[in-house]
Amino acid sequence: MFTVYQTEAPKLMRMRCVRCDLEGLDEAAVFLILAASGNGMAACVPHREVTSRLMASLVTTDDVALRAAFALTDMVCTGGPLAVVAEPDRPRPGVVPEIPARLLDLYGKAREAAQEAGPRDGDKLIAALAVYGVPGWIVEDCGISYVLAGLDRTADEGLAHTGPKVFLYSGENADLDPADHDEPWTCALYDGTGEFKDILFTAQVGLVLDDECAHAALCLAAWLDAHGEKYPRA
Repeated sequence: MFTVYQTEAPKLMRMRCVRCDLEGLDEAAVFLILAASGNGMAACVPHREVTSRLMASLVTTDDVALRAAFALTDMVCTGGPLAVVAEPDRPRPGVVPEIPARLLDLYGKAREAAQEAGPRDGDKLIAALAVYGVPGWIVEDCGISYVLAGLDRTADEGLAHTGPKVFLYSGENADLDPADHDEPWTCALYDGTGEFKDILFTAQVGLVLDDECAHAALCLAAWLDAHGEKYPRA
């Protein structure tokens, strides 16, 4: 872990908050968050704490890595779509401080796979997940659809249902025409009995669907690498 320092952003130099900038927002930075790693980021007031936590261990400033790392941080941020949302009485998954290079290298291929897939938005997400070695299926239940994936990355849909798993959905859907996809993918964790455990992340807002699918697939792959072994099949 790197030592992190905070200072006020120079008033003569207008800087944008990094996390806001990743979302296409023009929010002025108030603080500079500097780390002994040599990296530094600017942050607005609401994103000061999450940026400070991220800088303690981040070793890359690639935009894809930043989006995934912000999305996978173990704290609730104020009002932002990249925040991990967790119920107060449930344990939150730990930070994924560094996204492995081998996963980042697959991002472009995941985006291309999503672009070529269809016809539903869930088909595009499944194609992106497959690039990361995570099989998925579109499941419909009582009018709600979602993409199912087993934490053990099983290629058997029946086994995916009976073990620890995640559901990925946009609103209450995963079978929409891509033109109707207007909410980012959310990833929810369930145990083998189907009991809800936590919300792991919400994908980046404002991306075109192909990029959003690749971003969600990257986030899930990174989370599985860091935490998947903690949820063995009973």
